[in-house]
Amino acid sequence: MIRSNSEVLEAASERECAFYVDYLLKTIKASSARNLRGESLEERLLKLNEELETLINKNRAPKNFASQMRTAFRSTQLPSSYFRWIDKKDERLCNWLWCYLKRLSKKPELDTDDAHNSLQLLSNKAFIIERETAAERQTDILTAFYDGEADQKQQQDILETLKVKWQDVQSRNTLINWLEENNPTQWRWAWSYLQNITQRPLEPAWVPHSDTEKKAAVIATIDLSDNVDRKELIIDKMKKAWSQKKFREKSSGKKPYSISMTLNTKQKLNALAEEKNMKINEMIEYLVRSEYNKREINE
Repeated sequence: MIRSNSEVLEAASERECAFYVDYLLKTIKASSARNLRGESLEERLLKLNEELETLINKNRAPKNFASQMRTAFRSTQLPSSYFRWIDKKDERLCNWLWCYLKRLSKKPELDTDDAHNSLQLLSNKAFIIERETAAERQTDILTAFYDGEADQKQQQDILETLKVKWQDVQSRNTLINWLEENNPTQWRWAWSYLQNITQRPLEPAWVPHSDTEKKAAVIATIDLSDNVDRKELIIDKMKKAWSQKKFREKSSGKKPYSISMTLNTKQKLNALAEEKNMKINEMIEYLVRSEYNKREINE
């Protein structure tokens, strides 16, 4: 490997390595194709770096030639404008696309559909590490393209296929409209409901660790299902089960009460409820019980 006069040249894909070999042979006339052969990507990279080091030591290639080669390869990559629709601020999109591509990267090339097989050209190494944010998932998605074997035309075709598929997924908002914006109890319940489906269960998008993640994971798990009828049936059953749960809770002896309080007190109550992951009514009941228990102990 190159150790002294230049940087080590690395390649994330066969496509990148092949570009460097071709670029070296075309640019440096003293380079030899015979010296660049190898059985594997690692072996070809080793040969490429050894050849480049030899050329630099003989003053037949500039010391910064590795950087020049990397710059040349980057110029062949698909412009970032093609990926602009994959917005890191769109959590639903990034979650769905990351999980969708990750699942495909684990499957063998058994599909005869050209569009599906083209997806196999993306780098599966981009999805090895589990992610927690949409921004991280967007970065992995771009890496899958840039570090994969698909050329520019194939990448464009893949993006168009994914965009069409996403438009169909995005148009189905039954679940999105049903999930309440500030109701962690509902999100936890919905996640648990999906996990308890025994007949033809849906594969979880990922294992969430917080209430916010559970909401996102519920949405992604449903979005990833290709069976539209099955998906709508699950959502319908889930909504009915939730309604029944709320009805049972209302029928368990609880009655609504109206109390007045200052804005400052309400803000403090909200903070306490959020800290203990409770609803406002649950927090009030908790405070009353705690205070009452203290009184019994003191008596």
